[in-house]
Amino acid sequence: MVFDTLDPQLPVIRSMVREFAEKYVEPEAKRIDGENIISRELLSRLGEMGFTSMRVPEEYGGPGFTLLETSVVAEELSRSSSGVGILATVSGDMVAYPLVEYASEELKEKYLTKLASGGIGAFALTEPCCGSDAASLTTKAVRDGDEYIITGRKTFITNSVYADFFLVAARTGKPEDRHRGITLFVVDRSDCTEVSKLEMMGYRGSGTGEVLFNECRVPAGNIVGEEGIGFKIAMMALNEGRIVTASTGLGVAQAAFEEALKYAKTRKSMGKPLIDHQMVASHIADMAVKLEAIRSIIYTAAWKADQGDPDYIRMASIAKYSAAKWGNDIVRLALQVHGGFGYSKESKVERLYRDIKMIEIGDGTNEIQKLVIVKALTGKVKPFRMTAK
Repeated sequence: MVFDTLDPQLPVIRSMVREFAEKYVEPEAKRIDGENIISRELLSRLGEMGFTSMRVPEEYGGPGFTLLETSVVAEELSRSSSGVGILATVSGDMVAYPLVEYASEELKEKYLTKLASGGIGAFALTEPCCGSDAASLTTKAVRDGDEYIITGRKTFITNSVYADFFLVAARTGKPEDRHRGITLFVVDRSDCTEVSKLEMMGYRGSGTGEVLFNECRVPAGNIVGEEGIGFKIAMMALNEGRIVTASTGLGVAQAAFEEALKYAKTRKSMGKPLIDHQMVASHIADMAVKLEAIRSIIYTAAWKADQGDPDYIRMASIAKYSAAKWGNDIVRLALQVHGGFGYSKESKVERLYRDIKMIEIGDGTNEIQKLVIVKALTGKVKPFRMTAK
């Protein structure tokens, strides 16, 4: 693979993650899906391996993975469990990235080292009122001396069940200010945070929940970046996040393809293996083509981001959209190859079929990705940079 020559560490990382996933994640995957929870033992192992702090630089105790390397980790973990894969990507990238790029040195020292020592972070943006329209969020942060008092409700927050702290987007300006009145804060889990686990269709075990922030007092120093630019920082986190989220979808699609190929080779119908039937062979070929296309697009997007190419924003949405559209096609065909068995709870592809739908919705729907792609093509979307304090 060409990307292996660009990053010699890539095959080493892939082999290491695959070995870990097959030993510790795969045996737990069915239970994780059924019970909607990841064991504390497995969470500790993920932390020890640096999978919940992937983008944390080595100077703060993290592995310092590139985005391309992070994407490979997400892909390989998700081949076994999408819940484990998305937990790692949210904590290790979507939470770590804003801290690395925009936080003060004091916040970096405290929270990046916390991630590196096995802590888990959650990215609290979405609210019951507003999903795609995040600029309309209603969670408030009111200044009180050297503190802010944060009150509001967030929903569909991945990792919230396990999180030690949250990155919270809250309104410090007026509602009519929309995105210009939003600030990003680090909020520790405490008595003022109330988490209710949600029962989702797929990506189960991801710790997705609703979070109530009940007059949480936060030091002014816990602002990430500056007051009023939280929305821009959150969007930059989502740009990176879309690439790694797409990578979890790639892992799900890869697992479905492997299951379908294995089943087609061993299951016989009309005196010969399924794969010797032209229609089934056509399905397998179609899946293989789309799988490689998704992988190439995701890796290209990640590589562009690592190189500082501003075009990565466009490619991030293309990666997310392709993983959603073609990933759903792949898993649907895998279930079709399995026939009635694929439709049963005894089949792995039944779980994968529920999982892959999330890629069309989470971190921006397919429709939002199309809007971002067009805006990027017309020069209306650009990276946001600032000098950290």
